Order: sequence, then C-alpha cells, then structure tokens
Amino acid sequence: MGILCSYVPEELIHAAGYTPVRLRGTTTRLRQVDAHLQSYTCALCRSTLDQLLGGELSFLEGTVFAHTCDTMQAQADLWRKNTEPSHFVDCIMQPANLGAPSARPYLVAEMERFRERLASFSGQAIPEAALRASIALYDETRQLVHSLQAVRGQLSTTAFFAILDAAQRMPRERFNPLLAELLSELETHTQRTEHGQIESGPRLFLVGAVLDEPRLLELIEELGARVTGDDLCSGSRHFVDEVGAQGQPTENLADYYLRRPPCPTKLHPDHDPGHWLLDQASQASAGGIVFTLEKFCEPHAFDYALVRPQLEEASMPYLLLEMEQIPSLEAMRTRLQAFIEML
Repeated sequence: MGILCSYVPEELIHAAGYTPVRLRGTTTRLRQVDAHLQSYTCALCRSTLDQLLGGELSFLEGTVFAHTCDTMQAQADLWRKNTEPSHFVDCIMQPANLGAPSARPYLVAEMERFRERLASFSGQAIPEAALRASIALYDETRQLVHSLQAVRGQLSTTAFFAILDAAQRMPRERFNPLLAELLSELETHTQRTEHGQIESGPRLFLVGAVLDEPRLLELIEELGARVTGDDLCSGSRHFVDEVGAQGQPTENLADYYLRRPPCPTKLHPDHDPGHWLLDQASQASAGGIVFTLEKFCEPHAFDYALVRPQLEEASMPYLLLEMEQIPSLEAMRTRLQAFIEML
C-alpha cells in the first residue's frame, strides 16, 4: 500500500494486512504528467503521478494520502481518476490547527473512519489485538532509529539516510532485526576503537520536506562536511516519538500526530518553529543549517520566512537550496562549497 506522507497512520495499514511503502520522487525526466499537473506543482507530486501513469506502481494494492496541502489533495483526486476501481485510494484529513479543542475528537473519528474503510476493502475486520501488535512493531522501529541517531557519527551521511529510506520501504518485520544487528555491530566497533567517529569538517543540519536527490548528500560528503541532524519529512521527523501501548489504539494514534512536532503544513499554538529548529541544531552540534526547499512547496517556503529572523538573531549560518525535479548539480556544488568554506 503506497503512502506519500508521514501523517499517514502506517500502523492501521499494516494491521489490515498490507505493507506500507513510502512513495518517493525521482530525478528522471517526466513523460506523461504534464497532461494532469501544472509545471508549477512540486516535484514529488509530479514525479509520483508520472510513475503511476507509466505503470511503475502497478504492484500496489492501493495508495493513501494525507491532506497536507492543496497539491497533495489534487494528487489524491488524480490518483482516483487514473487507477482501476479495485485500487484503494484514501486521504487522511488531518486537522490543520493541531491545538484546536476540536482537533482530538475530529482526528480520533477520522482514524476510526479510515479503519472501517480499510476493513471494508480487505474484507476482514481489523481487531484491536492486530492494531496493538502493529503499533508495537512500528514503535520498535522508532526506538531503533532513536538508537541509530545516537551513533550516527559512526556512519557516513549517505549511509544514515539510506537506512532511513529502507525503513520506509521494507516490511518492518524484516527491517527491525537488520537494524538491531547493525547497532550491535556499531557498538562492538566503538568498543574496539578509540572513538568510532568518522572524521569530518563542518557539521550541518538539514531541513525540508522529502529529499529525493541523494546526490546532494554525496556532494556534502565530497566537500568535507557531514550532516549531524535533520528535520526532513523523509528523514528523522518520520520516526520521532512513539505511539505507545497504553489506552485505546486509534486514540493513541490520534494523540501521536497531535503531539509530535508539526510540519509546516500544520499549526500548533505552542510550537515555535524557529526556537525548535535552533534547539534541534544545537543538540546536533551543527555549525550551519541547510534548507532543502522543494520548488513550489509553499508551506515550507512560508516556514522558512518565519524562522529566518530567529536564525539571524541567533547568528546561526544558513543556506537555502531550491530543489528542482532535475537540479543543476554544479550550481548546487558552488553554493554548498562557498557555505562550507565559510563555516
């Protein structure tokens, strides 16, 4: 079952008997999507829809969206129009104001609605025991990724993000034991060596939505820097916190999405994005912040404008890289190199 956003409750999909697979954009040239989406929509939506139209996603039984922005909502409608009736399509309607009094009862009801739709599609009910087991499995992944964060200094930047990508595409029953084994090997390696850290120059903190350009990570390493922390939708933000085992499962899922740090498409009155970003960069001992802004992504562009004054007040160096569907790597290299040399 394909998913396009970390606001999709993977545990419900898993409990219904499906494997959630995070759909990602590519940097290959698009072939058919121009007939359906304007050129000024984001690369993620254009690329994934092009994959669907090209038959590359025929292995999916269905696709689940979350209403984060207008483009993603349009994407869900286009998905319905361009798939067979047997292809399951749903859109989780997360509240925009996570701190509103009505947010929790609304989201609990939405989780129950989605649970019923999944059960109807699969032809069998989703028992509470199965949902609890799925929550425990996915919480185990979050715990393992949290442990990985503590030793990410032993991994290259590209290796760390490759592991997080694998977590979003593999069955968690296979992924979790592999990551646990890797963590054990890293611990053994640390005990045998003096410090176990990869030598590096400037330490960077990455911010943005999905990062579908792995060559950016390779560029950072090539230029002598390392990413020591991130707030990416396809990175660490996908694994923050845990759902928990106490209480009613669908209520736990709703509470999880209400309390975790919101992405720029959401508002929480108690969340100060600039202060939170500076705190996260400080915890990662980062000397500079790199915004990977997907072109035409208005929510993240608005967030950048909101946090920039606080970064300047705190004298935190930052760089904005606008990511296109097929970016100019040489232009990116020039700007990154100048920023890294400045740090």
